[in-house]
Amino acid sequence: MTKSRYYLLISSLLFLIIGLSVIYLLVGDQNYPLSALTSQPIILQLRLPRLFGVILVGILLSISGFLVQLMTKNPIAELSTLGISGGASLGMSILLAFGLSTNAGFSALVASIGAFVALFLVISLTARTHFQPLKVILVGTSVGLFATSLASAVTFAKHDSQSYFLWIVGSFSGMTQTKVILLGFTTLIFIILLILFANSFRILNLGDEMARSLGLSVNQVRTVMMIMVAMVAGATVSSVGVISFVGLIAPHLAKKVVRSNFWQGIVLSALTAIILLICADFVARNMMKPYEFPAGSLTMLMGAPFFIWVMSQEAK
Repeated sequence: MTKSRYYLLISSLLFLIIGLSVIYLLVGDQNYPLSALTSQPIILQLRLPRLFGVILVGILLSISGFLVQLMTKNPIAELSTLGISGGASLGMSILLAFGLSTNAGFSALVASIGAFVALFLVISLTARTHFQPLKVILVGTSVGLFATSLASAVTFAKHDSQSYFLWIVGSFSGMTQTKVILLGFTTLIFIILLILFANSFRILNLGDEMARSLGLSVNQVRTVMMIMVAMVAGATVSSVGVISFVGLIAPHLAKKVVRSNFWQGIVLSALTAIILLICADFVARNMMKPYEFPAGSLTMLMGAPFFIWVMSQEAK
């Protein structure tokens, strides 16, 4: 894709995000005119923080999905298919079941540890196969299911399964300013690390043998990636629960457009995920008013057929 066409595409997506954001803020249980956008308390205190949360989660999930796919050389890898979200959920279930602190910072830390352990297991068990795509998905799914089952058992034993269910389905309904700050801080650290290690990530994309011949410490770079992805899983799962398939759909669509350009793929993935999540949460808020449908359930409904389609393409 030429630079002029790329910039035109990015500009169009940004304008689309602005338009969708305005509609998102004005339409809900109660609709408001455009003039109320900067003065209505419900918009400023409830819907605006929620919109910021949606945008930040979209950025984090899409770029982490992009990195996971790069690390495993697997186009169908993302936080949920590799068991990372399951590991983070297990960490959250332990907090809920044993009545430990669930403040934003501590819960994100515990969820990040769970995510890192799950990802470490998947990488360790599939490294000898050179991350053969099918084996990565099978191992990741197994680790995720085991972690989720263990989490369900822990919360059920402690009679706290309802609280855990709210984390599993994924919803932006509990978004607060504190969670927005946590997500914003995580996004800032994540982007700084991404900029610092971007060249190493691009070299790793050439293959392990080529990367080593160029003097890159492959294991060290993969460890950095794992820490970054675990940090994202911890922050997102502790804030909004499990939002599946965003990290699969957005990077895959971006790579179809920009092919191998690293930064173009990153930016396009993030913008695509933001649009996807704004639409998903908007529908979740409005299709069953005054009740709310979990946004995570909608992304699963969209993501599952997409996952099957990608698998069928890879089989060809």
